[in-house]
Amino acid sequence: MRIRLFASAALVLALTGCTTPAAETPMPAPTLSPAPAAVLNPDLVPMALGVVTEEKAAAEGNRLGDALEALIEPGSIVNVSDESQLAPAADDLPPYYVVYRTYTLDPAVDSLTLAQTIVAILLQSGWTSYDETNEGGQFLAALSGGAADAPWFALVGGDASVEGQSVVTFQIASPDVTQ
Repeated sequence: MRIRLFASAALVLALTGCTTPAAETPMPAPTLSPAPAAVLNPDLVPMALGVVTEEKAAAEGNRLGDALEALIEPGSIVNVSDESQLAPAADDLPPYYVVYRTYTLDPAVDSLTLAQTIVAILLQSGWTSYDETNEGGQFLAALSGGAADAPWFALVGGDASVEGQSVVTFQIASPDVTQ
């Protein structure tokens, strides 16, 4: 799963305008934050699926995606690109479902601050941060949430590197799908 997380991060960076190839680095240790006294947004907490089927993973992934989308002011959304799909098994990795949405926003929206705010809400809703970068007008955070034996992974990005454009993207990867 760790390889999948970094492959996904590279894809997000590539799609949000970063052209520098991702350097191969070991998986950083998670930054453990104290458990919130109360979950800020229960809709952002991944539900246990038991046996993870494609249908269950798609339904839960899209529910989480919709909950993240609800954090964006609807009037600021200019376009939504949704490339959600079952990622096929590859090499020794089983398939998983991925919700992948890119939001083109009104240029007046500060996409970096919005992405950082979404990450802060996820952290206060029980997710764990693995890594964050914020340079060159691009912000990217990698997180995990849900049960330790069947975690969900999320990448949240903001891109303000192109003048006059504001983009927020997120990718949510399910636990491994049983076939």
